[in-house]
Amino acid sequence: MVLMLTRADKWLIGILLVVSLAGIGYSTIAYSASSSDVAEIWVNGALYQTVVLRAGYRQEFRVNVAGGYDIIEVEGRRIRVREADCPTQECVLTGWIEKAPQQIVCLPYRIVIKVVSSAPLDMDAIVH
Repeated sequence: MVLMLTRADKWLIGILLVVSLAGIGYSTIAYSASSSDVAEIWVNGALYQTVVLRAGYRQEFRVNVAGGYDIIEVEGRRIRVREADCPTQECVLTGWIEKAPQQIVCLPYRIVIKVVSSAPLDMDAIVH
């Protein structure tokens, strides 16, 4: 049995494909735009600064605390401690973070950098 498509059938299939692809594209763009990631920098338990992580953004700033400093670098959707004068350098060795709930901790200076996202986490649980 041979299925014959009329000209109207072909137009209907074409329109349905275009509408479907447009819906998929819109939902992808709308979802990615609504999940905004930010990095919160905490010093001595108090919120020091909030930085929006977005593509094409670059910033570098210094956080001075009693006894030392951390230089924090933001590049696109990721953040790191580029330089610190603390003795252990664990905050520098942590490297780049970009996904919630990743964080960088500088214990000697009590600096914590957390990535916070409005998007749901892609993990079931965090066990301490």
